[in-house]
Amino acid sequence: MSKVTENYKSLAMGIGFNYDELTNTIYGTRNGYEFLVYASDQRYPYLLTITTSVRSVGMALGKDEIAQFRKSVGPVSSLAQKDSLITVVIKSQKNQDRLCGDLGSTIDALTGFLRERSYTPCCQTCGTSGQTVGFMLESARMHLCANCAARTKSENEVKVQQRQQKNVNIVGGIIGAVLGSLIGVLCIVILGQLGYVAAVSGIVMAFCTLKGFDKLGGKLTVVGIVISCVIMIAMTYFGNRLDWAIEIYKGIKEYYDYDVNVLQAFQIVPSFVIEADIRSDYIASFAQQMLFVVIGAIPTVVSISREQKNVNHVAQIGYMQNPGGGSDFGNF
Repeated sequence: MSKVTENYKSLAMGIGFNYDELTNTIYGTRNGYEFLVYASDQRYPYLLTITTSVRSVGMALGKDEIAQFRKSVGPVSSLAQKDSLITVVIKSQKNQDRLCGDLGSTIDALTGFLRERSYTPCCQTCGTSGQTVGFMLESARMHLCANCAARTKSENEVKVQQRQQKNVNIVGGIIGAVLGSLIGVLCIVILGQLGYVAAVSGIVMAFCTLKGFDKLGGKLTVVGIVISCVIMIAMTYFGNRLDWAIEIYKGIKEYYDYDVNVLQAFQIVPSFVIEADIRSDYIASFAQQMLFVVIGAIPTVVSISREQKNVNHVAQIGYMQNPGGGSDFGNF
């Protein structure tokens, strides 16, 4: 169990809520309002977002009301309303005791703020008043009623099945990978001309090539990864050689004043490095670029695989208990 997970569990217990480890979300009910608490950006795990879905017969919150709430509740850095969704972000605080206190006081203040304005809990999708349950739809967290939750889950299960049955467009994937790799080539050449063999060029090559195959191929499979890797190797070689060709072209123009162009310089790169006895430098530059490509490819493959796994994925965030102690929601 990670330290962040332990801290989230402690935070949930400290404010009388529960923690759902699967979706990394703190959830619970306070004064009749259902809340979800989570980190919008996992790089900043203690910059917490609080959401609830509510409706009112009156108008949406005004700028003055929002400013007043932010001013009166110290831990709050922002308050926003979009349709029925209320979103509050509290200031990052690594001290767990203080963060627990800030989280609890903010939720208490928010419930009072909403109650004063006659806001009642409602489904984020259909607007029906009543109990909601937290749901993770891909990377978005939502407050849904039982009917909308069941419908959303059913619809997305069909989409998942359709995606799994979808054949990969190999030709489209190759085109996408080649187009993406050209961005990597451009990055290699530009940074090379600036005097750098930078890690970012290899990372860009890997990311754009794999993403290109994924977008135009429909999805990234093992075959797609193999094809993308072959394209990455070829285009990294091309980009590195083009970078050397430009340097050779500039040197010939400066010192020998020959009538030569970059294409001609590109063709003579192998013979030039042999005659100049700089083969080790040439090979080393290519090897370094390939190392950076590998460094970029591994996390990109993991990220795309995770995205594909989460596409149309629906997960219930724990269980919201009704005042009588039971749950109106099944295990979706």
